Amino acid sequence: MESETAPEGQRRSFLVGVSPLSGLTWLLVFVPFVAVFFLIRLYAIAALVALSAVGLALLTQKWRHRKNDEPLIGFSFLGALLILFIVLPILNLLLTTAPARILAMARDQTVETALLLTVSSAAVATLVSLCFGIPLGYILARERFAGKAMVEAIVDMPVVIPHTVVGIALLFIFGRAGILGAPLHSAFGVLFSDSYWGIVLAMLFVGIPFVVNQSRDGFMKVDPRMENVARSLGAGRLEAFRRVTIPLTWRSLLSAAIMTWARAVSEFGSVAVIAYYPRTINTLLFEWYNFFGYVYTKPLAALLLLVALAIFATLRAVAALARTEHG
Repeated sequence: MESETAPEGQRRSFLVGVSPLSGLTWLLVFVPFVAVFFLIRLYAIAALVALSAVGLALLTQKWRHRKNDEPLIGFSFLGALLILFIVLPILNLLLTTAPARILAMARDQTVETALLLTVSSAAVATLVSLCFGIPLGYILARERFAGKAMVEAIVDMPVVIPHTVVGIALLFIFGRAGILGAPLHSAFGVLFSDSYWGIVLAMLFVGIPFVVNQSRDGFMKVDPRMENVARSLGAGRLEAFRRVTIPLTWRSLLSAAIMTWARAVSEFGSVAVIAYYPRTINTLLFEWYNFFGYVYTKPLAALLLLVALAIFATLRAVAALARTEHG
């Protein structure tokens, strides 16, 4: 009898502590959306969200004042302002652009070509990053050597370098008169500046940290003793890596690939410097904005935002799979 009562009491205590959402939660979750819908003049939706928030808060009965709650209320209000700053431009762009205009923009031949170019070049850059980044990530996860901290710092450098500087630096190496670009062009006819491969090169540079760091973190979660067991049974190091380590880290590697691809798709600064033509979707948006203004480019911006949100949803799904696996 006691064995049934204790777990029931723990369950009830757990539900009381964390299951009902508090008033602070409603402040963080609902207030920014009420403000967004009000600012973009969707008053009916703003009222509906506000009524839903009040109804749910009353239903959970967690508005009771607790001692020293004032700092939490202030923190929640500041957090709600930050959430408002994020969601206001996004929802305003999506909800004030006619779906028919977004669909028409998606069917535009110029947009289709630019989007296909962006997606394919990002995919090529991601594949190259995986081929070179996974081995480096494995070395950083398994080996200790002099200068390891320096190598990790170099890998992270593309994150902090301004991307226009990246484009200029790549031009000095791979441009028509660059250290490598000139001999490659004269000997093999390979051209990076203002070409498809220049776009891939710029995307590759900015995406390297994601592959190396995430693959390293994934490999560090695998106990080296599992590889040693495989090797003790006759497998070589490469076979143990292929048959033991990779299956245990595939979700981390997939997440690395998706994030690298997403980062490559969103790249503009370095691509515009080294390969303005052919135009990627971001270059096209920038060009139309300069020539026609922001009103004309609004449907294209909304379309790109939907693509970005789809990428974000994929990343979140992969992260949820990884958490489920480790949980």
